[in-house]
Amino acid sequence: MLLANISADTSASSPRLLSKYSTAADLCLRFADLSVVLASALIAYRLRFGEWIPAIEYRIPISTSLLFAMICFNVFPLYRSWRGRGVLREVAMLGMAWTGVFLLFTVHTWSLQLGQDTSRLWVGLWFVIGFALLGMSRTIARSVLYWIRSQGIDVQRVVVVGLRPPVVKIHRYLRQNAWVGMQMVGYFSTREDIVIAERTELQCLGDADHLIEYLATDSVEEVWISLPLGKLDQIKSVLAKLEQTPIKIKLIPDISDLAVLNQSSEQLGSVPVINLRQGSGAPDNSFFVTKGVVDRVLALIALIILSPLMIGIAIAVKLSSPGPVLFRQNRHGRGGKIFQMLKFRSMRTDQEPSAELKQATRSDPRVTRIGAFLRRSSLDELPQLFNVLGGSMSIVGPRPHAVQHNSHYGRLINCYMHRHYVKPGITGWAQVNGFRGETPRLRDMKKRVQYDMDYIRRWSLWLDMKIMVLTVVKVLGQKQAY
Repeated sequence: MLLANISADTSASSPRLLSKYSTAADLCLRFADLSVVLASALIAYRLRFGEWIPAIEYRIPISTSLLFAMICFNVFPLYRSWRGRGVLREVAMLGMAWTGVFLLFTVHTWSLQLGQDTSRLWVGLWFVIGFALLGMSRTIARSVLYWIRSQGIDVQRVVVVGLRPPVVKIHRYLRQNAWVGMQMVGYFSTREDIVIAERTELQCLGDADHLIEYLATDSVEEVWISLPLGKLDQIKSVLAKLEQTPIKIKLIPDISDLAVLNQSSEQLGSVPVINLRQGSGAPDNSFFVTKGVVDRVLALIALIILSPLMIGIAIAVKLSSPGPVLFRQNRHGRGGKIFQMLKFRSMRTDQEPSAELKQATRSDPRVTRIGAFLRRSSLDELPQLFNVLGGSMSIVGPRPHAVQHNSHYGRLINCYMHRHYVKPGITGWAQVNGFRGETPRLRDMKKRVQYDMDYIRRWSLWLDMKIMVLTVVKVLGQKQAY
């Protein structure tokens, strides 16, 4: 849930146990990181040369790399609060910081002409071992912190002004995930509250007029304001009450009715901006970069391996009926741009409709005998690997529908066009969940779109791999395709 920080003045905050634990954890983590950098260098040296004590020409690079690690680990930044953030994001940031250390190491050894005296195998071992040990130490540190927080220690206490749907969702999430280390103590009522307080198990601490009195007697780290965006006067009133209170304040905007997709916040210059709709949760476009690289590598490998099969299919299609081997059809890609999707032709060219586009149905007279087998086994989709290699498609993503179908369903299904925030895929989350092939009922297409939206919100490389495996296990040979 989007939390927009609108005040972070903690210069005069009162001392609390939380600050003691956080400071101790920060110092321990910094010391552990430098220890791991040194230990991994010594382990790599032992594996390469059979000794633990490095020769003199290796001591200078190791010492300077400790300095580079201190710089890069702070620049990236590895020592910010990762409370509530996923471990994979932290490991990815760690990987970039560790790579930065070795880039500085390379420049340093090259500029001082030390490279000829340094074993490249040792450097490679150091990089791999160091990253593995750093990732392991971070995982152990997180596990310890998770356990501590689950015991009620090092927990941030939060109160909320206003009870809106986002607050209920956050409260439920924090109750189910004690490791996050945040406790929503209660809320102060306003005229804009929703009437479901009895189901939230969230204590009402009084009305907003009692907020300052409460903060003077109870230890709270943050105040969250949850009021409709149209009630700026009430938001300003709460901020005015907190003017003399040195406490963190966050705004939880209620944007649940705005059909948002992977909302996030950023700052352009000095202006805070809320992103309401975007293709992924990654504001730095790492989603598209990572996915694009993986797609092209896998597509190239698949084309090399499957080329004999594809040649055989092409010959079979050509002999089955007159017409081209490949079927080309305009589809909408990312951003709604038109591209030509490739498939092995599975229908007779003399029976394809020219005006109205119909989905293939069971026992469709347009489908050839070899075409029926290709559609049932999904082998007709293999040429789309060329689309992936060319960048118009992904291996995994929402299946591209015909342009006419998009125009039709776009008027009937809310958020239907949100599917085009990402590249379409050869297979997708909807397909492995049984929504593949013909959709004779509107509710079937609605369900397919729901799975597509869920995929866009939850995307990760692991989810893509899972869908690929499920495609092989569940989709290939599925009888919904005609």
